[in-house]
Amino acid sequence: MIDLVVESLDMNALIAQIDLNAVLARVDLNEVVDRIDLDKVVDRIDLNEVVDRIDLDKVVDRIDLDEVAARIDLNEVVDRVNMNKLLARVDINQVVSRIDVESLVKNTDLGAIMVSSSSTLATEAVDLGRSHAVSMDDTLARWVSRIRRNHTGRAEPPELPNPPEEP
Repeated sequence: MIDLVVESLDMNALIAQIDLNAVLARVDLNEVVDRIDLDKVVDRIDLNEVVDRIDLDKVVDRIDLDEVAARIDLNEVVDRVNMNKLLARVDINQVVSRIDVESLVKNTDLGAIMVSSSSTLATEAVDLGRSHAVSMDDTLARWVSRIRRNHTGRAEPPELPNPPEEP
């Protein structure tokens, strides 16, 4: 008999008569949320299915790479780099083979380098010549002193015409 009563009820008409706003006004949502076991809810979620629904292109399009780069501390990144390990991976022969020597020579002012190095060589040669001249002058002075049998020692430089006054 209950089955007949249930079948005779028009469920749609019954639901239509319920004032949903009045029911919701009487429900305490905080109490409902407090009763929910979130661990059980999360356990029921298939994260792979959620991730499959995410459009990564849209996510990446929303990322401001300039802002990301501005947050990077390059000094900290460089401090973490093992330079020995990095340099061990560099093929020096390949690096050198990429150098355009002809262009390097064209862009180098060889004339200025040669003049600079020539003047340096000339200055060093003059200094060396002067040094040898002084040495030869001392040697000759000793020989002349021996020949003249002047044993006063080394010949002194000539006196200056107006010697400076000592303070």
